[in-house]
Amino acid sequence: MPDDQRRYLGQTDLPLSETGIEQAHGLAERLREVRFTAAFSSDLQRAARTAEIVVAGTGLEVELDARLREIDAGLWEGLTAEEAKERHPKEWAERERDLVGHRFPGGESFRELKRRAVAAFVDAVHLGGERPLIVAHLGVNRVLLSHALGMPLEKIFSFQQDYCEVEVVGVCMGAEQ
Repeated sequence: MPDDQRRYLGQTDLPLSETGIEQAHGLAERLREVRFTAAFSSDLQRAARTAEIVVAGTGLEVELDARLREIDAGLWEGLTAEEAKERHPKEWAERERDLVGHRFPGGESFRELKRRAVAAFVDAVHLGGERPLIVAHLGVNRVLLSHALGMPLEKIFSFQQDYCEVEVVGVCMGAEQ
C-alpha cells in the first residue's frame, strides 16, 4: 500500500518493505545465537522473506505453510478501519459485538483462524525438532499465544504485538501424546 495508514492486509501478499527488511535483519541479529532445528513460515511474502533472513547462513530451508497465513479479511482487505465501517456498516456492527466469532465479510473469523493456525503450530512442533522457528503474522501470533496460555480467544487483543516481535513458547511433549 502506498500510504502509511493502518489497513486490513490479511492475506494480501505484499512484499516486505524496506523497513520490514531492516526489522528482519535486526531480528536475525537478536536471534543469531539461537540454533534453530527447523524453520516454518506463512507462505505470504512478508513472512517468508523474514524467515529467510533470520535463517540465512544456517543451512535451514524455510518450509512454507499456508495455514500460518494472516486472517482472511475478505472484502475488507486493503481498507482502513474507517473505510470498512463506512462501506460495511452492518457487518462492522456485527463484528463489534463478536470480534472473534464474526467472519470478515467474504473472509474468516478468528475462531476459524485459530483452528488452522493451531494445527500448523502442532505440526511444526512435532516435525521441527527441539527449537523450530515459526514466522507468522500478528493475528496468527495472538491466537497461538492465547491457545498456548490457555486463555479465552476473546482475550487475543490484550496481547501487545508489533512487527518482528519474538515470542518464546515452551512445549512439553509427554509420553501420552
